[in-house]
Amino acid sequence: MQSDNGFVTLTVQQKRRRYWQFSSLEMIYWFAMATAGYLTVYLQGIGYSPSQIGQISAANAAVRIFAAPIMGIMADKIGSVKKVFITCILIGSLLWALVPFASGIEILGISLTLIVIPASMFFRNPASALVDNWVVQSVNREGLNYGTIRLWGSISYAVMCMILSAVLPKLGVEWTFYMLFLLIVPMVLVSISIKDSGSTVTRKKSLSFRELRIGRLFKNYYYVTYLIYAIVLNIPMNTGHTFLPYLVEHVGGDTAMIGIITGYKAILEIPMLFIIGPLRKKKVPFYAMLLGAACFYTAEMLLYSTAVNFTQLVIISTCYGLGGGLSIGAAANYIYTLTPRELKATAQTVNGSVTAVAAIVGSLIGGLLLEKIGIVAYYRLVGLIMAGAAIFFAVTLYLGKKVWKIPVPEMEHN
Repeated sequence: MQSDNGFVTLTVQQKRRRYWQFSSLEMIYWFAMATAGYLTVYLQGIGYSPSQIGQISAANAAVRIFAAPIMGIMADKIGSVKKVFITCILIGSLLWALVPFASGIEILGISLTLIVIPASMFFRNPASALVDNWVVQSVNREGLNYGTIRLWGSISYAVMCMILSAVLPKLGVEWTFYMLFLLIVPMVLVSISIKDSGSTVTRKKSLSFRELRIGRLFKNYYYVTYLIYAIVLNIPMNTGHTFLPYLVEHVGGDTAMIGIITGYKAILEIPMLFIIGPLRKKKVPFYAMLLGAACFYTAEMLLYSTAVNFTQLVIISTCYGLGGGLSIGAAANYIYTLTPRELKATAQTVNGSVTAVAAIVGSLIGGLLLEKIGIVAYYRLVGLIMAGAAIFFAVTLYLGKKVWKIPVPEMEHN
């Protein structure tokens, strides 16, 4: 039963069913997405330089700037995140499967790879923000715990990363492009089986763009300052992860084994997602969790600059796993608390769009910097910039709350 304020009252049996529906969605989505993390390894393997890979990453991010808010606005406009999500993930994964075929084809002197990859990203990148929005809106309206649902995604992601580390040396990295599309098929079936009424604001008709009043988002002090923080943090962080295969190579590791690091990170997200609920019961605000995550991320990059072997890289990646769990559990919920009901999908995807701006800047500058100053100095610089981002976020929160007396919205239901 849905109340006037948008919350839904469910029986214990209904809650259990909804919990496993959304847990299954997270599980299979992130199981599939684990196969998409080998683009840098693939491009490196077919002869692309760091600066060329940086340019491709920048092109992907440029596409994301426009794609993410477009898809979010469409979801809010038609009142269904689910429909837009399914469309995006199907088209994006189909195009992704064509990447290996495109690598040997040129059109007017331009490799078809440079066209197919950004085209796939146009649809695939918004999917992560959309699935986050779909699940966060639903579970908060229905009184479920997002952290204990999202942790199934981390479990499945870790499992797939370990599988890939074992099989890719035999199959070849190009198989990850085909695997994504094959895994998307059952995920779409799971998505279709989940009733849409609890995921978004239920409406009899679409809203016009004028009725949405998107400009409200950019008058929200905490939302805007969070976006600025996200840009500053993600400029170095995205490139730090993009060029991780070069760090693995620098310490004498096998880049095909990078799945061990990503899988280990995902495993460590799980305990942090478990404690999101207890932290909320103790009234720990989402912004405090985000600051904690930023500290872990900063420590990861600074420690990477000291690593001398692959084992140390794995151990250091503990920091990202702990920070990632906090960030996953807090970021989407923090944005949810700051925005009006009819703009929640737009707010999440605009966040994805501004972090794409960071990825463009980071990818273009990062590849060139890495070639000029070397891998060790590069990761040290990345860590220092991320520390500055954390300080900026803390200062804006202090000014908003203590100086300008602007209250921070909190969840009504956890």
